[in-house]
Amino acid sequence: MQNFRKVTDNFYVAPQLTADDMHVAQEEGFEAFIMNRPDRETPDQPPTQDLVSVAEEYGLPFLLIPITAPPSLQDIAATQQAISDLSGKKVLAFCRSGTRSVTLWAYAMAAGKTEDVATILNHARDAGYDLTPHRPQLEALYDQ
Repeated sequence: MQNFRKVTDNFYVAPQLTADDMHVAQEEGFEAFIMNRPDRETPDQPPTQDLVSVAEEYGLPFLLIPITAPPSLQDIAATQQAISDLSGKKVLAFCRSGTRSVTLWAYAMAAGKTEDVATILNHARDAGYDLTPHRPQLEALYDQ
């Protein structure tokens, strides 16, 4: 079942994707995938290679930036680079619930001063995620 949540015009997040979800995403115009979940995090998770194979079938980028805790500076930098490399493409990032994906996006936006923190939090809220507990860390990143 698809649950693609719009964060910005080109960046969406979703709970765990299946191969079928990826086919639907491609049909809906998504041009790249970012997986923010470690492979085999839970037994019910599809094998990462199966998802990579679907992306390859369509010739679409599939980036792995797995996180298990609050984002590290390395995770944030990798996400900034991915967003830059995929600029102009409709991107779907996913993890177990979508929360890690939107959180990592928010940290990347704050670190890059792409948008102010209030706007970042509003985008996340509009997608159905409350990131207000992250406000202090986002503001610290933005102010660096």
